[in-house]
Amino acid sequence: MYETTLALTTGSQLRDWILTAAGNLFGAFLAVRAISYFIKDDWGKMITLVIAAVFVGAMIWLPDEMRALLTGLWSKVEGSA
Repeated sequence: MYETTLALTTGSQLRDWILTAAGNLFGAFLAVRAISYFIKDDWGKMITLVIAAVFVGAMIWLPDEMRALLTGLWSKVEGSA
């Protein structure tokens, strides 16, 4: 009576949803940690947190660009050996 077809997807919508959820959780984690370091006046840990947050945030919100960057860096390291 009714014919239904199931379309295969590439999974890009699922990947985008997962990255959005991970980004939101990461942002909340950063806020809590930064506030705790600020209250404790632990500036060394806060600076380390910011540096790590830039790298991890780029991997969450810009995965394709980070993959290209890391692939390019690895090819330069591999080519110099």
